[in-house]
Amino acid sequence: MKDLGARAFNYGYPMAVLIVATYNDDGTVNVMNLHECTRTNAGDLVICIGEGKKTHANIERRGAFTLTPATRELMKAADYFGMMSGYQVPDKFARAGLKAVKSSRIDAPIIVGSKLVIECELIEFVKTQNFSGIIARIVNIAADEDILNDKGKVAIERLGMVIYDSFGSKYFTVGEEVGKAFGAGKVYLK
Repeated sequence: MKDLGARAFNYGYPMAVLIVATYNDDGTVNVMNLHECTRTNAGDLVICIGEGKKTHANIERRGAFTLTPATRELMKAADYFGMMSGYQVPDKFARAGLKAVKSSRIDAPIIVGSKLVIECELIEFVKTQNFSGIIARIVNIAADEDILNDKGKVAIERLGMVIYDSFGSKYFTVGEEVGKAFGAGKVYLK
């Protein structure tokens, strides 16, 4: 193996590209591109956002946000949302030509045309030197019926979710199924 150094990891291993949506003080929609998100063993979510971001301030004030996985259709907008700050371009959501509706459960917008949305309420901020880990309770997950399988579960291959490759700074869609979780490894149980 060749040593690449600690900086080769850039923003981390390939992860889902998510659009975080919040409301600004004037009620307009603010969005950002995010790929630092994980689920806790308790079923909550943790997202990592720098304290100087508009989204961070909005979550602090409103106590809620939505996460929308970027799809092929939303990829260009999601990329733009990661290029521009909500402080520099407060109308970047409108500039992308997208529309939103207010969640009926939390004080946050839902992007019209999203195939999947995760509605979250703030639990707490865990502040570090460079960013905050924002711990949130999942209030609801809503999915377009077109991406559900015959058992009513999300079929990831129908979602067309985009992942960010931090090694090459490129976007990819989720590829082919290569095995069943909690099944493929059973070959070693003999």
